[in-house]
Amino acid sequence: MAIKNHFRRTFGASVLAVTLGACGFISPVDSNPNAVSNATVDQLFTGIQVNTFFLATGGLSRIASIWTQQMAGTDRQFVTFDNYTITESDFDDEFEAAYTQGGLTDLRAAISQAEAAGRAAYAGILKVHEAHLVGLLASFYGDIPYSEAVNPAIAQPQLDDQAAVYTAVQALLDEAIVDLGGGGAGPGGVDLNFGGDAARWIAVARTLKARYHMHWAEVNGASSYTSAALEAAAGITSTAGNWRAVFSTSATENNLWYQFERDRSGYISAGDFLVPELNTDADPRGAVYFSGSPPAARASNLSPTGYGAAGYNLPIVTCSENYFILAEAEFQLGSEPNAITAAQDALACQEAQHGVTLTAQSTNIAGLTGQALFDEIMRQKYIALFLSPEVFNDYKRTCRPAIVERANGMPGRLFYAISERQTNENVPGPGTDPNDKYNDNDPTAC
Repeated sequence: MAIKNHFRRTFGASVLAVTLGACGFISPVDSNPNAVSNATVDQLFTGIQVNTFFLATGGLSRIASIWTQQMAGTDRQFVTFDNYTITESDFDDEFEAAYTQGGLTDLRAAISQAEAAGRAAYAGILKVHEAHLVGLLASFYGDIPYSEAVNPAIAQPQLDDQAAVYTAVQALLDEAIVDLGGGGAGPGGVDLNFGGDAARWIAVARTLKARYHMHWAEVNGASSYTSAALEAAAGITSTAGNWRAVFSTSATENNLWYQFERDRSGYISAGDFLVPELNTDADPRGAVYFSGSPPAARASNLSPTGYGAAGYNLPIVTCSENYFILAEAEFQLGSEPNAITAAQDALACQEAQHGVTLTAQSTNIAGLTGQALFDEIMRQKYIALFLSPEVFNDYKRTCRPAIVERANGMPGRLFYAISERQTNENVPGPGTDPNDKYNDNDPTAC
């Protein structure tokens, strides 16, 4: 807990100070909703972005990468994480951050301001951020407070069913897409990714819709694949449209994984499954991901010139993910040629993102069919989505790649935060929750 608090405070407060300089920012890090009542929409949006970067590349990234063996827990409490042992306290910060400190409280305030000022496109960008946050939270925790959340009149919000949350998120993304085609001044330079470019955010929204349709494919089958394919066809198509967490070499704005390895050296190292896959293929992404030539499982750290560099901007939603979603959907809908083309497009995005050549991987996919093709699509997506929380959702849905799980099997969800359970009687504790191990969108364990 102290570790996570350290990274949250250091990154959140310092980035807000540096990015806004002398703008007199009122930090949304205070958990009291009344404390942000005088903040402008620009000030709120800066805090929202910082919080987004924390949720996408902090604790949820670490646990997803450890459980799917992209990384390995090699010291202290991360050894227990490596063996699937977690408690209610381990991800308290992540659950809390979704609602306060740049989370839903600030998002609702910022959206309200943008809409009241007739700034529809700005409201659309904010709604994309809310949809990402809520979809991410529901994918890890299942049923969550949402329809009654951050309402000052409701002290103990009910948990919404996971399916209802996803339905609401899809509707919110539809609203965002409409808003992004509207008028009014956008955020401009306050938008750290696209400078308010509405077309870029529409593409991100489409890829998020595809992602969240795919989250329900294990339950809904063809309807989810069809919807995911339609959305991905209008999603991110180039690395210029990649949504990334923005960091810098300034000591106050460093990559969260860099901070972790700097201050907790040896706690997490290169993973048991990913490293042999990269080495067997002589995959050039190994040098972008890890130190060592070749990297060594449970010994190498993140690459000091790649993902482990202080200023490396870690991906959140990318064109490679978009095309791999399309590849999986096309395969499941019976079109192997389209699946191969989409997978090759995904690899081309990886080449552009990392400055590497993946001709061998692309040629290999072109020669596959049936189960072997599907397995390779998911293996390549697993490699491409390095350190993304999405690898956890992909594995739960497809049981690919063929990871050898530790004893007792990988959990399918996280426990609710203890701080939420102790203050909200609607939140069940471990052992009293019928969904203790698996969420509704993951009915069949690997």
